[in-house]
Amino acid sequence: MIAAVVAGALLAASASVTSSAPRVLVATVTGAATATAPAVRAGTPLRSFTVAAVGDFLAEGHLNTLASGLAGPGVRYDFEPFLRPVTALIRNADLAICHMETPITARGGDVGYLGTSYTGTHLLAAPHEAPFDLAQVGFDRCSTASNHAYDLGVDGIRTTLAALDAAHLGHSGTARSSTEAAVAYFTVKGVRVAHLAYARNSNVGFPADLWRVNRAVQPAQVIRDVAVARRLGAEVVIVSLHVYMEMQNGPIAEDRAVVNAITSAAAKPDLIVMHGPHVPQPMETVHGVVTFWSLGNFISAMGVPDRGKYADLRTLDGLLADVRFSERADHTWAVRASPVLLCNVLPDRRVYPGVRALRDPGLSAAVRVQLQACRARVSSVVSGLT
Repeated sequence: MIAAVVAGALLAASASVTSSAPRVLVATVTGAATATAPAVRAGTPLRSFTVAAVGDFLAEGHLNTLASGLAGPGVRYDFEPFLRPVTALIRNADLAICHMETPITARGGDVGYLGTSYTGTHLLAAPHEAPFDLAQVGFDRCSTASNHAYDLGVDGIRTTLAALDAAHLGHSGTARSSTEAAVAYFTVKGVRVAHLAYARNSNVGFPADLWRVNRAVQPAQVIRDVAVARRLGAEVVIVSLHVYMEMQNGPIAEDRAVVNAITSAAAKPDLIVMHGPHVPQPMETVHGVVTFWSLGNFISAMGVPDRGKYADLRTLDGLLADVRFSERADHTWAVRASPVLLCNVLPDRRVYPGVRALRDPGLSAAVRVQLQACRARVSSVVSGLT
């Protein structure tokens, strides 16, 4: 795995920078769909890189209790053992992106459920240790814009990004300053990549400083930021989008309208990955842009009795967006994408690559039954699982 390193200067979102690379037609997605991406300079060697993006990381409830029990001396929580079965998938990607659903506390801070907001939603916080475990597994960066991003206010954004920085994880979606919030790109295997992240709602309301949490209540900010990223020279643009309607098997009309607007713009992203529904939804190509409507949960404490709607077994299921960007001889980008099944297994909460793990003859009977059930649930909604 090659870690992503910031390469672009942090410029204001309103910056006007011209690029010599015009936008042109790009290629197929799992054999059929087309997308668009900018051209690259003639004469450069052909390049390619892979992306692995996963669903919601929710350090909550019994998951935190289990992680506490696994922690060694001097550490309060250890999430790495839960993720060990998918470590190879994450590390093999050139760019691995997680979604941090909740704020992260300072070292030693309170975690899990921290009360109720004025809207009646739970205030949540992940432990300071979480990003270090994600980095150990192989993640390069996380999106941080979600409905919970402002649960702990300005201090919560500060401690979240400080913890990610300490773990050497990049981040997009929230910011400590307007400079940090500006659109920028980084490089992956010589390709300039921008990763932008947005939330469509906030449980506690958005902050007065608009730059603290990127929002996509309407598509305008996303469209503007993608255009800025292109002008700065980003060759590939990835958008993470957190939506608010939960437990649906497919996108609601309002979310589809937002994505339609984003992908119809003159400067469009190359990949959209979505979070928030807590259950997997299909992969689709929208106006030529690969779109994962929901990656479901990566890991959580859901899928057990006494959790209300979150007792639904579908909350144990997730997807990994497995995407390869390949430069063609005519200097366009081919995009190949497939949904990799991920299954959160009880009682130990390990995350398995479902379809692939089922090929293992040494798999225990108890785990095999759960993985088969996970595959059956998700394959009824998502085609082409690998």
